[in-house]
Amino acid sequence: MVPALVAAVVLCVYAAFALREHQRFGTTGYDLGIFGQGVRAYAELRMPGSEIRTATAPPGFSGDAYPLLGDHFHPVLALLAPLYLVAPHVETLLVAQAALVAGSAYVLARAAGRHLGKPWAALSLGLAYGFSWGLQELVAFDFHEVAFAVPILALSCAAYLDGRWVAAAWWAAGLVLVKEDLGATAAVMGLLLLRHHRRAGLTLFAGAVAATGSSPWW
Repeated sequence: MVPALVAAVVLCVYAAFALREHQRFGTTGYDLGIFGQGVRAYAELRMPGSEIRTATAPPGFSGDAYPLLGDHFHPVLALLAPLYLVAPHVETLLVAQAALVAGSAYVLARAAGRHLGKPWAALSLGLAYGFSWGLQELVAFDFHEVAFAVPILALSCAAYLDGRWVAAAWWAAGLVLVKEDLGATAAVMGLLLLRHHRRAGLTLFAGAVAATGSSPWW
């Protein structure tokens, strides 16, 4: 009950803020527009590309839409395609980002309540996390793919606290689908897991390093 309340409050506040900022032209057309075009491409079953990104493409590029997977590796954005089909507007991305942050607050509040055994701990820690400076800055920055990393990392850390080592590794592995540099974060989780579950830790570490190392060829 308490974790759901925390998530609902965080979702409503951040969604209202983001939509209000967009309504009053407080968002920028660059990043939000680029991601909007990328998600639209996924919704239309095309490879993600952006005409806006073409304006600042590296020398030598010729084409109408710059391939976004060649800019940053973030295939996780494809998960937003079904939502975009229902509501084909950039506001969908803003609300989705608020929901991702709220989801991570739910996970943290639930973990706090489970390990500390007190509802007030889940409420206070969940709200303190949900409205922390870092997450406020994330929501204030229009939309960014790193929003997907927030609930993924929260789920991985919660599994780690519960002693579910393999689950922690699986969740952390998902970070490499969010952005190419997040393989470093996944690798750190792999190192932490080595003392508890050697196979899961080694597999995660090796996979994360390989994914990050191969990113320049995408």
